[in-house]
Amino acid sequence: MHRIQKAVNKAKGEHVPEPPAQSPEEINANSLEALRYSRTKVLPAHPDVLADNRVIASFADNVNGQIFRTLRTQVIQKMRENNWRSLAITSPTEGEGKSLIAANLAIAIALEVNQTVLLVDMNLRNPTLAKRFGIKAEHGLIDCIQGKVELQDILVNPGLDRLVLVPGRGSIGSTAEIISSPKMVSFFKEARERYQSRIVIYDMPAILPTDDVLSSIGNIDSALLVLEDGKNSEKDILRAVRQLQKTTVIGTIVNKYHKGSWVI
Repeated sequence: MHRIQKAVNKAKGEHVPEPPAQSPEEINANSLEALRYSRTKVLPAHPDVLADNRVIASFADNVNGQIFRTLRTQVIQKMRENNWRSLAITSPTEGEGKSLIAANLAIAIALEVNQTVLLVDMNLRNPTLAKRFGIKAEHGLIDCIQGKVELQDILVNPGLDRLVLVPGRGSIGSTAEIISSPKMVSFFKEARERYQSRIVIYDMPAILPTDDVLSSIGNIDSALLVLEDGKNSEKDILRAVRQLQKTTVIGTIVNKYHKGSWVI
């Protein structure tokens, strides 16, 4: 644990990013349509499916659920202090549990009556969020960006108040052109700026295997780095944090830590 924190502190100390501009730019006329929650599909997630997939933040009697509610308080406090409304959740490599953290944190934040959450599956190569909620997505973010469907047609409410999911669907091998496209940039802007009470959480791919995170992270206000105790080397942690320099890393979560399930 000390080794991980030392590596993160070293990498973060090399660069202090400027805070994001407070006045947003006008969104291009060709940007995606505004989110219309009245047209959002409601596909209630079954409690057994959520439990089997360890999506437990909404279960009041679950001990680990309280861990995410504590994490929620820490994250919201940092975001409100800096007027941040979007958060990327990522990890150096695959398998650290970032999608699990993203789903549970999104639910925990949505439990606050004055806070809405848009949870976006940004792992275009291997989307998994819909499966965690037991949802079979007919369309996903990639279909919207490619102009096949409108944004409001892919939004899903999993039966949890104040939470809307933008699922992924299928898998694509080449993502560079999609991530840098005007429609994707407009999506990032509109998702962040449309509603003052909304926090947008992006379940990102891993940082080191591809350049997907590096290409898109500048569109997101802040980031949370998920690590696995005993797995990530100091070299990998340093490389990962350096690739997040276009945003602000607000904290790290050590998943599967031997003294506790999650530590921030």
